[in-house]
Amino acid sequence: VVRKPDNPAYSPGTQVTLVAQPNSGYIFSGWSGDASGGENTVVTMDSNKQATANFNLSTYTLTYTAGKGGAIKGASSQTVEYSGSGSRVTAVPDPGFSFVKWNDGKTTLSRLDVNVTANAAFAAGFAQNSLTLTYTAGDGGTLSGTSPQTVPYGGSGTRVTAKPDTNYRFVKWSDGITTASRTDSNVTANGDFT
Repeated sequence: VVRKPDNPAYSPGTQVTLVAQPNSGYIFSGWSGDASGGENTVVTMDSNKQATANFNLSTYTLTYTAGKGGAIKGASSQTVEYSGSGSRVTAVPDPGFSFVKWNDGKTTLSRLDVNVTANAAFAAGFAQNSLTLTYTAGDGGTLSGTSPQTVPYGGSGTRVTAKPDTNYRFVKWSDGITTASRTDSNVTANGDFT
């Protein structure tokens, strides 16, 4: 929008102020013709003048980041014109982590932001997976230690020992381990051991 002066005819030497007012979603990009300067400019009427205010669509930046335990697939920084759409991005959890949600509350892994009218930053949140180790004593023995155990992905459990009853001996665990005491480490799956 260009606010035009009320009086179209001026005496020589008159100074006329021109005001360029961008519509919503546009920015002033400069004058062409017989005017120059910023949105408010003064033209001296020493001859007939022609001035055009030029406008461009506003652009905004969408920024996507990943918290600990994941990454972003797609363009992490996007420039989008007013009321336009970004490109699709996806939150990708690392092994042993699960996607929780974006910082704006969206709970889908993949997102496509549309009708962009402001700069925005979105962060994907992830949580480390927990796994369960369960130990059971078969007939003729007991266990010392904690069962079940909750262990973070890649973490270690605590020591568990199989203790044979009188007149019994320990043979092996159901997964083939032949030592009575065990501490499972680098846990990447649930385990159930007898």
